[in-house]
Amino acid sequence: SLIVIVNNDIQAARRNEGVVSLPARERVKLVRSLQCVDAAVEAIDEDESVAETLRLLHPDVFANGGGQKPTAREIDICAQLGIQMYDGLGIQVLSLTPYTQHYDWGKPRGESLIAALTGQQDADKHGPEESAKPFAEMWMGDHPSGPSSVQSPNGDKVMSLDKVPRATSLKDVLKRTPSVLGKHLSNQGQPQLPFLLKVLSIHKALSIQAHPDRERAARLHRDRPDVYKDPNHKPEIAIALTDDFQALCGFRAVSEIVEMLEHVPELAILVGEECVQGLKAAVDDDGKSESALRAAYTNMMHSPEEMVKGQCQSLHARASSPPWGTPQMVKAALELVCKLYAQYGDDIGIFSLFFMNHVHMAVGECLYMAQNVPHAYLSGDIVECMACSDNVVRGGLTPKFKDIEVLCEMLNYKGGPPAMVKPRLLEKGVQLYTDSDIEEFQVTHLHLDAGGRQRRLFSSEGPAMAFACKGTGAVTISGETQEIGPGKVFMLAAGVEPELRA
Repeated sequence: SLIVIVNNDIQAARRNEGVVSLPARERVKLVRSLQCVDAAVEAIDEDESVAETLRLLHPDVFANGGGQKPTAREIDICAQLGIQMYDGLGIQVLSLTPYTQHYDWGKPRGESLIAALTGQQDADKHGPEESAKPFAEMWMGDHPSGPSSVQSPNGDKVMSLDKVPRATSLKDVLKRTPSVLGKHLSNQGQPQLPFLLKVLSIHKALSIQAHPDRERAARLHRDRPDVYKDPNHKPEIAIALTDDFQALCGFRAVSEIVEMLEHVPELAILVGEECVQGLKAAVDDDGKSESALRAAYTNMMHSPEEMVKGQCQSLHARASSPPWGTPQMVKAALELVCKLYAQYGDDIGIFSLFFMNHVHMAVGECLYMAQNVPHAYLSGDIVECMACSDNVVRGGLTPKFKDIEVLCEMLNYKGGPPAMVKPRLLEKGVQLYTDSDIEEFQVTHLHLDAGGRQRRLFSSEGPAMAFACKGTGAVTISGETQEIGPGKVFMLAAGVEPELRA
């Protein structure tokens, strides 16, 4: 049952500078008339709280609506009676604590943007083991592998009172108040965000990987839920935050791969003579290129372990001292071999770089990884947005499970330049990253000069997730203001039009 506690006239007068526009008894009648409400009662308290009313009702749950902050008396009563507390229900903006992932490819604490944004960069505050922990990803969303939590309106002081049972999971809040997701998403069986927003700090290369399409993702999750955590596909974009962002993405043109084969005999040995000839024959025949590329890459990826080890070591020796006359494209690939060999040793994934486009991106440039497209991030800091999934099919540069059979079967073997998303300038300081193939999300970059203000509707149909990367300011919605600074994360309900100021 939903019981609404309505402020009495004394409380209403305090909140509205002595003015009571509608008597409590009329407000109770009005609230009772709402179809979603089972009962409405007038508060018996004489102070700002509803503590004594809670003592009388003894509900299972006490939910604060909007920006209301629980008072000390309400916290004490809930602790005494074991009443579960929820913050932020019905609010138009939710202040969130992101989830930090400490994968081993992340940057050290003192160098990581993730650690800086989450206020954890000072190693002196931690022991040796904690200080050495890498900071790889900052997740902003409700995915079960790393859900954000909703901050109490009272801040950390209230959150630290563990004597009060509190529910702060974003996933739990969305389940109880699905209306913040908008009409379309809230009517689905399981209310959840359609996207996941991340920041990555990359110290060493991530795995050679791809994300399955919807049909394959559902099948993989059904058959191996321990490996493939959800049934969703995962198109994603990566926006460079630093000028040192490098990645491998998509297959090169067949002509480039043939040039690699001519100057890297170790690669030719693993690909096999028949497949090498097939690629050469496909250079001027587009009809043969995809099948030839599939055969060559699949054959290489299935090379015996001892053969891979021997050719890796031979390749590393060649890369350490490239022969005179080596073309620049091949020389650049050999330089990357040395870097990856130092990180992963005798790993079949090193040979993938000869097949894949190697991109260097400047701040603001955006890479698009569609479903079934192979890729691997190599270095730098990025913002990443994707459909809400954590499905990864890996094929190298990782100690984790490599699903070579699935990877080689699923990949898109169309060669050519990597897919990029060029931002569209909506107005000064506002850029939109979007692609017609992506239905789950779009990304807006907003820059305000000091003293600037802007009111903007980011999404009329669904919620918006936001974080501040640099600078300070505030966000105001319906008279409620929250200060923002680097690392501040907040979610806007569907259709909310905030005012932002720097």
